[in-house]
Amino acid sequence: MLAKLEQRFFRVLEHVLVLLLVGMVVMVFGNVMLRWFANDGIQISEEMSRFFFVWLTFIGAVVVARENAHLGVDALVRALGPRGRLLC
Repeated sequence: MLAKLEQRFFRVLEHVLVLLLVGMVVMVFGNVMLRWFANDGIQISEEMSRFFFVWLTFIGAVVVARENAHLGVDALVRALGPRGRLLC
């Protein structure tokens, strides 16, 4: 029961991520087109796209932490021996 609820919750978070990304792309693209053709942009569009990006980052970090899919750079640690790894 609880695992099913958790799975649904993270599915909703994934949909929210998609909506945030689509919203950000639409606002930035629309603003670029307005600036290009009308020499004017929508100020709230810039702020909202920043806001969407921040929340995209936060929610995305939560989702990938659950899936254990964070980007890791372990080239240095892999090159070290067991004592070097312990020291790191």
